[in-house]
Amino acid sequence: MKSKRKNRTYSKVSLATLVGLFFSFTACKKEEVIISPPVAGSEFMTTIKLRFENKSNPQDTTWAIWRDLTPDDQNTPDTSGAIINLDINKIYKVSVKILDETKSPSEDITEEIREKGNFHFFTFFKTGGISSNLTIVATDFDTNPTPFHIGLENEFTTNGTISTGRLEGVLRHQPNTKNGTYAPGNTDVDVFFTLNIK
Repeated sequence: MKSKRKNRTYSKVSLATLVGLFFSFTACKKEEVIISPPVAGSEFMTTIKLRFENKSNPQDTTWAIWRDLTPDDQNTPDTSGAIINLDINKIYKVSVKILDETKSPSEDITEEIREKGNFHFFTFFKTGGISSNLTIVATDFDTNPTPFHIGLENEFTTNGTISTGRLEGVLRHQPNTKNGTYAPGNTDVDVFFTLNIK
């Protein structure tokens, strides 16, 4: 009887240990996915800027800016400049800039991400009224044996009718797993803009 009791005790300890390890693992995994803004080396990705240039009129340019200067993710990001107004039936060249504004002067880390393009993928998602009135095509490529888009350079084509929606921009870190899709790797940055087609 003592032997059986000892075995039951051992089983309970093992089960508790396994449960603890399971929750510890899932908690760590979840934390990896939602880091915003994350550390890139010794840098923070605090600011995402989108530059829009009307291809039919290069003088027609506009910027949209998403900013979070507190890297511990304890505050609400500044989205006062994260508003995009585009004209109907136009094609825009769209460049993504990523900055670390915790430094003075601020540091542009876009080129570092571009140089490490084989491990990074910036992509956009559309929701709301713009979903069927906006086409987005990445125009830059990495140097993988099979080249994939990096997503720092894009073309936005507007069509249809006046509409409003949300544009989500996500930078994925995909070391040795990049395959041209969103799925591999972890999220480095996840930001939102309001986009109006007028």
